[in-house]
Amino acid sequence: MKSNQLTLVSVGVAFILSSPSSFGESERETKEIFPERSLKGTKEVNVKSIEGYKSDPFDLIDTLTVSLLAIISNYKNAYPTKEEVFFETIMAQMSPHVDFWRMSRSVMGSYRTEATEKQLLEFTEVFRKSMVETYGRGLLSFNDEKINIINRREILADEVRVSVKQEIHSSGKVYPLSYSMKKNENGEWIISNVVIDGINLGKTLRNQFRLAAQKNNGNLDVVIKNWLAETN
Repeated sequence: MKSNQLTLVSVGVAFILSSPSSFGESERETKEIFPERSLKGTKEVNVKSIEGYKSDPFDLIDTLTVSLLAIISNYKNAYPTKEEVFFETIMAQMSPHVDFWRMSRSVMGSYRTEATEKQLLEFTEVFRKSMVETYGRGLLSFNDEKINIINRREILADEVRVSVKQEIHSSGKVYPLSYSMKKNENGEWIISNVVIDGINLGKTLRNQFRLAAQKNNGNLDVVIKNWLAETN
């Protein structure tokens, strides 16, 4: 995967299960609701304490975008001397709003039925760490890109799945970004998938897990132990 693609995927938390679809509302109408997001003028936002994300996934994605841009601004010049703190900050912001548990099982594919409970738990943690570190390093390459939500609409009371779509404007090009959102058992909107510019990272990681399992004769302990090094 090319470095500029990895950066864009990382910015979008590129995870699993679907591909980009057509856009809905016009960009002009959406920009009246959500301003353009970029590094300039961002400030720290405590996403975990924001009110309203239970009822509006668009607000959640917009606030996450602002918060993560602020993290870049705060840590970019200090990296790598503060690498651990940087990754911990990214983890704290993302974890409450990303379904790492189900994502990790999807990446394991059919091997999840062969895994023990201990292996499932271990891979969930390794997967979470690998995603945050890959994502965090991609964020550090973020420069003059601009991000807009383009399909803002009212959420119906009985909706449990919603697609939130953004566009990343970078060096004269526009990259589509689609978040698949779902309500969890507590009625909170969480990210279950992100695909950008046709890149499905989840499918790639499932193939990587399968190949690693085959290479190691189905020894999941070895695959899990080596996962972080092989994906970063």
